[in-house]
Amino acid sequence: MFFSKKIRFFIIAQGFLKTICEQKKVIGLDYKIITDEFGLILELCSEKEEIIKEFIFSLPEDLMFFHSFSIDLSISDMVSEALKKNRTKLVVVESCTGGLISKIITDKPGSSVYFWGGFTTYNNKAKECLGVPASVIKKYGAVSKETVINMAEKGLEKSGADISVSVSGIAGPGGGSGNKPLGSVWIAVKKDIAKTFLFLFSGSRIEVREKAAQTALLIICKELNKQGLDSTIFEHYI
Repeated sequence: MFFSKKIRFFIIAQGFLKTICEQKKVIGLDYKIITDEFGLILELCSEKEEIIKEFIFSLPEDLMFFHSFSIDLSISDMVSEALKKNRTKLVVVESCTGGLISKIITDKPGSSVYFWGGFTTYNNKAKECLGVPASVIKKYGAVSKETVINMAEKGLEKSGADISVSVSGIAGPGGGSGNKPLGSVWIAVKKDIAKTFLFLFSGSRIEVREKAAQTALLIICKELNKQGLDSTIFEHYI
């Protein structure tokens, strides 16, 4: 008799997930990585169920931030379910994603139940119009922890929504620097307290924007389901 378990991973690179599995070399465990429209599925098989459980438990905590055991759901499905379940209304404040998060959410019919709307604050003046202090942007830059916190807080304040997410980054092809390389994206989520996350995404301008938007939605979902990490930095995997 064989036991099997499937885990959905979003945004993670297939090569990285394969490397993790190969490095562990668990005796008595077989794995297969499947790609589909939503991301990756890691299928684990073993004659002993405890071997599968031990392997899952041993995976890096920050890697598991990008997982779900609901393999048939997209990120937009997951976040809509979480928002409806918690009777929570969302507002988004976007810079580098330019409204992409709002588009993904409103692609689903009935999203007005849980989506207040969004602010696209693409340049610094737009951020200032929202209420982000010019002094914060000047001191820390538009792509910074301090700026996304202010964006999330002001979005929540002006909308009256229950939870907010904000995104500011460098999608490319230019604009990167030594301290803030191409693909750097700060994301903040604010409900009771503000949490911030720094990502270094790989890929083209389109890919960085798509990864940033999907990650922002995943952060909301994890936060509402009380699976979120504290503020942290992700420098690998993606």
